[in-house]
Amino acid sequence: MTWITGDEYSGSFDGFCIVDCAVRDRNIFAFALDAIFTDEEVDEEQRNGWDRSLRPKRLITFFRDKPEGARYGAREFEEWGPLRLGAMSAPKSQLLLFEQHGQQVYVVGSGEAGFEVPLNRDNPNLPPFGLVDRIKTFEGHAYLCGAYRSFGKRLGVDRYESYTDAIPEVPEDDPLYLRDGFADFDMFAEDDVYAAGGKGDVWHFNGKTWRQIHLSTNAWLNTVCCGGDGMVYISGYEGRTFMGRDDTWTQIQEGGIYLGWRDMVWFEDRAWAVSENGLWAIKDGKVEFQNHLLEPEIAVCSGNLYVNDGVMLMAGLGGACFRENGEWHSIFTKGCMDKMLLAEAK
Repeated sequence: MTWITGDEYSGSFDGFCIVDCAVRDRNIFAFALDAIFTDEEVDEEQRNGWDRSLRPKRLITFFRDKPEGARYGAREFEEWGPLRLGAMSAPKSQLLLFEQHGQQVYVVGSGEAGFEVPLNRDNPNLPPFGLVDRIKTFEGHAYLCGAYRSFGKRLGVDRYESYTDAIPEVPEDDPLYLRDGFADFDMFAEDDVYAAGGKGDVWHFNGKTWRQIHLSTNAWLNTVCCGGDGMVYISGYEGRTFMGRDDTWTQIQEGGIYLGWRDMVWFEDRAWAVSENGLWAIKDGKVEFQNHLLEPEIAVCSGNLYVNDGVMLMAGLGGACFRENGEWHSIFTKGCMDKMLLAEAK
């Protein structure tokens, strides 16, 4: 199955790189893109002192059940900062795009598209919320976490339920790094949530109150995954990884992974962890590098992961692919598509 043509690629991904991805449902995937500048454009950017994070952005939606020529939709964003992307089916099937500089929100899907009220602390009609670092889908709803130990649920247009107030107030003399989580979260249920960030800053939410959990590390924490095996997986600096639950934890990975992992999810019968440098799987407490087991057109797509509706989407600088029913499927590889466009231009 060919999921993209040269024309579809040139009208969507050409000149951009994937910085985040999401699964709206098993037939609708989305990609947040950042522009790739040529050497000349980089020189101009530096001469003018332009903010590199404000390069043009793009949201691509891929409908894999539609015919060729109607599979890809694009939306451009100018002067937008770094992006975070998520999805939901409740109250409607939509994508949620968050911009970190101005905390702007764009929602699209189910015949609707538009900007919503920025999700920041200056808005008296929205609950307190920090800078969004992660968006995940759970039982159809979009949940968000971010700075200042903020965690909440999207209810509808400009409506969020915040659980931040349930976290005990942090003393003013606490180091800033302890007040700057959460970087990630995951949940077994709405009353069984784990969130982590900062230096070893881990919390559990029982639906009413938060409890700080001791983890024997002061490493910066990046990812959280609640597994189908009943275990929680938390990783940090250089991929240092802990497995456990409640107050019992075991370190299963010492580190040594450059920059650590960006995303960690549970899919099928194991946890998966990813960075731009590759894909790892965690099963029965063992961490195994996967790239040598994958076809090249799959391995090059490492970067970001998103799970929803029976599909695990993986996308990054090298392209995009997905895993479904135990099999990998390549959507595109950037190298192959760029070569094809170059050959067509000659």
